[in-house]
Amino acid sequence: MDGNMAKRRMGAGVLMACLLCLLSLAPLPVTSAESGTEDLLYIDGRVIGYTSNGVDNHSRQWSIEEGQWTSLVLECQHCSAELDLAGVVHQVTSQITVQSNANGTATLNMYSPLSETVRYSLIETIEESFPSVRPAPLEEREQRVLEYCFNATECIQPSKGHLDGIPSGEYSSQHFVTGVHEQVGTEYVAFSIAGGDTLELQVMHATDGMTVSVYYQNSSAETHHELTLVLAQGLNASESGENGLWYFDESGRVLVKIEASVANTGWAIKTMRYSDNSSVQLIENPHNLNLVGHHSTTATLAMNETQKFTFQPLYFDTSIRTDQLVGGTWILGSELNITTDPAYVFYPYPNISAVRVHLLSPVHYVTVQVEDFSDLGSGLEAPSVRPLSRLSDNSSWPSMSLDSGTIEGEMTLSIHDTADVYKLEVDGWVESEHLVRFTLESMNIEQFELEIWSMDQETWEVIDSRRSTFSNGKIQAFLEVGPGTHFLRVALVDATNSTPHPWGEESPSLTYLLSSSYSIIDEGEEPYFPPDENAEKWGVRARFFLGSLFLLPVLYFGLLQYRNLKTAREFSMKSEQLAWFKSLLDSGETTPKQSRANLARALQAVALLSWDEANSAWGKPDLDYRTDTVAMAVWKLDERIAKSEGAIPLMVGIHIVEGHWDLAALRFDAPVGQAWNVELVEPRFLTRGEEVFLDTMANGNRIFIMAEINGTASVVDIELNGRMDGEPSAVRIPSTLHIQSLEEE
Repeated sequence: MDGNMAKRRMGAGVLMACLLCLLSLAPLPVTSAESGTEDLLYIDGRVIGYTSNGVDNHSRQWSIEEGQWTSLVLECQHCSAELDLAGVVHQVTSQITVQSNANGTATLNMYSPLSETVRYSLIETIEESFPSVRPAPLEEREQRVLEYCFNATECIQPSKGHLDGIPSGEYSSQHFVTGVHEQVGTEYVAFSIAGGDTLELQVMHATDGMTVSVYYQNSSAETHHELTLVLAQGLNASESGENGLWYFDESGRVLVKIEASVANTGWAIKTMRYSDNSSVQLIENPHNLNLVGHHSTTATLAMNETQKFTFQPLYFDTSIRTDQLVGGTWILGSELNITTDPAYVFYPYPNISAVRVHLLSPVHYVTVQVEDFSDLGSGLEAPSVRPLSRLSDNSSWPSMSLDSGTIEGEMTLSIHDTADVYKLEVDGWVESEHLVRFTLESMNIEQFELEIWSMDQETWEVIDSRRSTFSNGKIQAFLEVGPGTHFLRVALVDATNSTPHPWGEESPSLTYLLSSSYSIIDEGEEPYFPPDENAEKWGVRARFFLGSLFLLPVLYFGLLQYRNLKTAREFSMKSEQLAWFKSLLDSGETTPKQSRANLARALQAVALLSWDEANSAWGKPDLDYRTDTVAMAVWKLDERIAKSEGAIPLMVGIHIVEGHWDLAALRFDAPVGQAWNVELVEPRFLTRGEEVFLDTMANGNRIFIMAEINGTASVVDIELNGRMDGEPSAVRIPSTLHIQSLEEE
């Protein structure tokens, strides 16, 4: 038995060994892949390292062809790497650029015995044949295609601490050019460029020192740009080289010259392309706007005369020019250099409607902050003087409420605003007198003064005025004025020394708070206005017209009553109307729907007849019952008249001979079997279950209703419940109506 167990264990071991051999001989994937349980580090979609746990390896694998190169830069304290290129193994501790001798699979394995962050920069495959001699301007050369970055706000992310373009993906993506200098010397990479383009280059991977410069060529000439990127030595995996921007006025060809002083230098250069960002479209809402671009950016922003724009460039100074659209004419501004600190604050001219902003620098990212400096939240900047005459348009003077809470205003010293004049509109009768009082508060209250002017509404002369300065801890002014327009002035005591700076230069504003109160001293005489002849004439006509409209409902109900009386008289001259309805249905002259509608109209008309006349018109009832106070009659109707399928139509007439009923309800009781349910009532009354609520019925009232009841019982009892003259009462027809007989018929 032990021998059998040993054989089974040996067989299992051989089977496991075979499975392991099959797995080891299985073909490896040819696409790039990473494996390992460690945490990978990414930047801009590119793997730049991993966090080692001191146990697991980090590996990458990709396909490689004969003649292709691989370049690796390793940055760590205790790690090492093994690079297997199609069966040839290379040990790496810092950096390597090596060529594959055969087609196959490349495998990179990295290991660190300690827990640490391992960074690396890897170009998996390099296959290039860049020329080493610069071609002449007319010489044909293969040119690489550069895609535009049309949305600069996506390519530039200031949150990263710079304004460099952000490439996306590994070094094999379109944002990179990769190469190897097999020998010491120079190589050239050609790009097609359009007028107004900006080219951005940055060395992202280099195993040794190198130099990058740019030539521009058109059909007849060549220009060497001064900017050169110099890399004295290779880059660590976590480093990148200096960023460079080149602007081109005209279309042509760009040759990027790459020089290396050490053989087998592997490199990767970021290449990004931008166009001029100039827009003629008006930006209606410039709040929280960012102006981003390269070389030159133009934007047109909506603006009014009580707004100020703060332009804050990020990381780099830039040149700005602001043109103002005033009264339909563009006023050109001067070019200024604005810095990151302090920001540039722009104040507009009066009557402005838009501002055109021109930014000029290799790269710029300028935030725009919009602030309002209008007085009293009116959207207006209060003028410094009164209107010249009563005929002047005073719509640009903000109105001050005569009885208001605290309202804020400000002296915008940057535009030499040292006085604000507000208009006061006083409503009242002729010769009325009003007392207005104003209080001013401010952190700089000693610099302010208040003045009120009472104006003659005809001559526009000042009748009276009051001026008040800081006294007893406040500034308060009050004055008696008549009805009309008057003015309040808030001003600085020393206007000249408060504005020693040029107009438009940023200076702290002085804010103040105004509050007011108002009271009537004399109401004056109420004016008399004689009525206009046309007003009297048209007023009479309007009254007659409106009065006739009020009579329309009376005419309508009178006509309705006349039609009902006419129908009632016609019914009184006939008899056996229910039998007549049935004969029409039998002959097919009317449909059940038409018969139901005709019967509903007849119910209202017949109620106008006497009780005996109505009974005679309908025909002999199936049930008839009369007491000293109430008379009731019940008729069975043809089932075809019923609107609800399977329902039994009945007509019930009630005549109040004596007394007054309220809370009246007609009940269809099933003495045997399941209770009846009222499906439909004409005329419309409220129903619930087996009851129809008739509410109030006075002495002499007559009513006829058609009710459709549904149920399985074969008989029904009819009773009237309610309160008669305030006492609970009930009337029940002693005879039972047999429904089954109707169905058999």
